[in-house]
Amino acid sequence: MTEQPGDHLRRTGPAWRLLQDKVLVHTRASTRNGTNPALSTSEHDGIILCGADALPVIGSFHRQAPGRRLQLVDPDSYSDYATADAPFRVASNNCSGQQSLFEEDDTEELRHSQQGQLSNGATASLTPTRYIGAGDRQAVASALQIVRGLDAQQTMLTLPLDYKWLREPDDLDYLIAMLADLPHVKAIALGAARNPLATRGTVTALRKLITSLERVALIRTDLAGLDAYAHGALFVSIGMQTPMRHIRTPGSAGPPLPRTSNVTTMVLHPQLMDYFRANTLRALYGRLPGPLCDCSVCSGRSLLRFDHTLSDQEEANRHNIATWLPWADHLQRTEPGADRRSAWQQLCHDARDAHQELREHLSDPGALATPSWFKVWAGDPD
Repeated sequence: MTEQPGDHLRRTGPAWRLLQDKVLVHTRASTRNGTNPALSTSEHDGIILCGADALPVIGSFHRQAPGRRLQLVDPDSYSDYATADAPFRVASNNCSGQQSLFEEDDTEELRHSQQGQLSNGATASLTPTRYIGAGDRQAVASALQIVRGLDAQQTMLTLPLDYKWLREPDDLDYLIAMLADLPHVKAIALGAARNPLATRGTVTALRKLITSLERVALIRTDLAGLDAYAHGALFVSIGMQTPMRHIRTPGSAGPPLPRTSNVTTMVLHPQLMDYFRANTLRALYGRLPGPLCDCSVCSGRSLLRFDHTLSDQEEANRHNIATWLPWADHLQRTEPGADRRSAWQQLCHDARDAHQELREHLSDPGALATPSWFKVWAGDPD
């Protein structure tokens, strides 16, 4: 049936119903080589597009295949800090050169931003929330006060939180108390200079945040999304490119590029359930036979074939999605609650055993360390 003008605004249900139990791909709208495997494949549940051209791209994609899959737009408003006066990035306070009290004109701009996403075919709209620094309770309170005036069925509150929110019990309890009665979907994105779960205690704290709230999602993340989903998140999104797997603290630099390339290819190892740089993976195995992969992209080929080139990066991105999709599907097919948590822990336990088995064959066993957060996923204390 051909979609009629305005049909995209007549949703079949509220955001929390449409997005429930979904695992989405979080990706740039446009890539350096002009292709995007997340847009060209349909095995996953949907996409969240990021970047200046996200709106037109998602609009074009929606017109080509209306209703085919879930699609959201990440406003990518995290390059500066939220304040009590300006928790959101909208045109009127973004162009003034200074932050002013979030007034009626700003609220209308915010509504206009939300409507723009919906008009281009987004399943629901994400607020353009700025990066919320550690313990900035006033910024949180201001964002909540404003978002309560927006339609809860179509608007999701984006919460780009510095990971240090998870390190302070009082701050975490404050977040939970403030968000508990908010009817909107709460889309949490964690920020740090590196992996936001690398600090001891953050995995447990994130689980507490997820399990203490209703209608909460974890977006722009890595396999932590599957842990969040197993512990009750409404939906999650897993980043295709490295910058899409967490947000960076404003002003912090990204990881350095390989010495011989301006492209970084990250490869998800199926048995180890971890991402590795292409050159790191080759150095790790040395003279050992390379690991073979049976995903739909690799079809039994070695993971050591990847290098830091645009074409290899694109193929590795497709491999990465094809690798975690079966894990997501397994969790989605498992009864929520204790059974789903147990299924996820077993996947991680098996991968931790694979780490140990590989270490026994390496000439330098210390070159392969099991990440601290992964040990917690596998059942170790945090």
